[in-house]
Amino acid sequence: MSRPTQKKYCFLLICLVHFFGTSQQNKLDSLKNELQTHTLKDTIRAGLLIELASELTYSEPNKGFSLIEEALAISKKNTWIKGEALAQRQKGNLHYVLADNLNAMDAYQKALVLSRKIPDKQLEASVLSNLGNIHADLKEYDRALENYRAYLETSQAMGNRAEEIKALSNIAIIYNDTENFEEGVSYLNKALTLAKEEGNDLFIAAITNNLALAYKNLGEHQKALFHYQEAMAMAQKIGNKYIEASALNSIGKINVLLNNYAVAETYASNALSLSKEIGAVEWEADSWEVLSKVYEQNGKMPEALNAYKKHIQLRDSVLNEEKKSELTRKEMQFQMERQQAVANEEIKRQQLVKNIYLIGAIFFVLMAMFGYYIYKRRRDELEKKKTAEFNAKVSETELKALRSQMNPHFIFNSLNSISDFISKNDIRQADDYLVKFSKLTRAILENSEKKSITLSEDLELMELYMQIETIRLQNKLHHQITIDQDIEPNNTLVPPLILQPFIENSIWHGIAPKNGDGHIDIKIEKEGDMLKYVVDDNGVGQSKKNVRGKKSNGSFGIKITKSRIDILSHIKNKKGSVNLMDKPEGVRVEITLPLELQF
Repeated sequence: MSRPTQKKYCFLLICLVHFFGTSQQNKLDSLKNELQTHTLKDTIRAGLLIELASELTYSEPNKGFSLIEEALAISKKNTWIKGEALAQRQKGNLHYVLADNLNAMDAYQKALVLSRKIPDKQLEASVLSNLGNIHADLKEYDRALENYRAYLETSQAMGNRAEEIKALSNIAIIYNDTENFEEGVSYLNKALTLAKEEGNDLFIAAITNNLALAYKNLGEHQKALFHYQEAMAMAQKIGNKYIEASALNSIGKINVLLNNYAVAETYASNALSLSKEIGAVEWEADSWEVLSKVYEQNGKMPEALNAYKKHIQLRDSVLNEEKKSELTRKEMQFQMERQQAVANEEIKRQQLVKNIYLIGAIFFVLMAMFGYYIYKRRRDELEKKKTAEFNAKVSETELKALRSQMNPHFIFNSLNSISDFISKNDIRQADDYLVKFSKLTRAILENSEKKSITLSEDLELMELYMQIETIRLQNKLHHQITIDQDIEPNNTLVPPLILQPFIENSIWHGIAPKNGDGHIDIKIEKEGDMLKYVVDDNGVGQSKKNVRGKKSNGSFGIKITKSRIDILSHIKNKKGSVNLMDKPEGVRVEITLPLELQF
């Protein structure tokens, strides 16, 4: 399985990008013609369908699913197990190219079971490799290594050199990703030796590029430079622009480290052109970063600033994609844990039934005692089930809370505001807005994994958020934050960004449509063992035509915040609340949650 990727290290099965040309189109046309003439629902047609779906993987993957479903139906009807296994593997490939790792893993698992029924060691090895790729994407490195080692052993036993090279390369990259660079270099050198013996230029280019990066991480810059230049030359020879762009960028970076700025500029410029051509956003961001450093060293400050801003914009777009991937990873883990929990409960249930029959047959006299035992056991299981459901709700709420904090409307509006300032040549305002926006985005991403942060940290985030919205609304928004003197902000713990949805609601649906300036007052008070937030705004209120938060992200965020407070109340055994109240002018929100101290 292979697909393009922007990773720093590229798994050999992933980085070998499939290029389409005249011969590829001829093959597609030939397969389509064969399918039109061979209409009999037999294993031959099933094989043609799978092969056509494989050829469409990188050009039109969505069209491949209907072909695979027909191939599966034919294979099942003809009890062709290998056909089913091949179809499931290709189905996993299509999902993987479309970044749907959950469905890809499901298809690969089915293919693995079927390949072991035949048995077909070569097919099993390829499926193990694909499963290893998914575990590596999920950062489950131990499981990825387990799959890759099994893949390596099978490939070596069969004497399949190409598959052995891929397995060695992927194992090496796992070691490099976990910063075990010496081990990674060792495996890459083994793979490179075999690739040269086989005369496979594409493998040689990809492995050499990865080897150069490993040497760079070891601080051996001259070795890294030598291997990058070899990878670049080989990539140019075979016409692989992805490896060439990666190598060009890396040569530029190393020359910056070696203070060869003129050389670095040449390579970074070439990398930039190539990255734009192939749509490699992360490498384009890297090129702008190198150029920014070169311009700064040469005293070209306006060019350096412009290059750095382009680097930041592209890097942030990549970070946003990485965050989506992180959300997908968490959702996959949540789904797999839930499936495992269901399976474990089913095993327990079946074991319990067997125990009941066994004990009932042998110890009929002790049925009364046994009945009590069953009752108690069932009660405990119900408690465990409630606990599991609560934990599932916690995980789901955390995911939704992060989505509400990363509101795409806010991100797009911020980027549009920055663009507007730049178009008006207001560089100072654009730079100030960009710095604040970057700080807020970074803080949200860093705090997304935390259950709680200090009140002072949370208020800093809120302050930054409102400063950004104040700039966007052209200073028509004013705010004030008041903290009760009995509260120690640096010692008080609160859930991150608990107020954000309510403040967002006030700004978007209260202050923004208001004629004239708007004001938001935030008060934090202590009521016994509870912490109380009060958010007051003088916006248009809920009685106007705009029903506040209707079908908006604000409404979604407020609903999630209530769930977060319910969960916190359950954990602390103290009842929190959220109350929204209309005023003659504006809306008042009161939030109470259990008081928690750091020390």
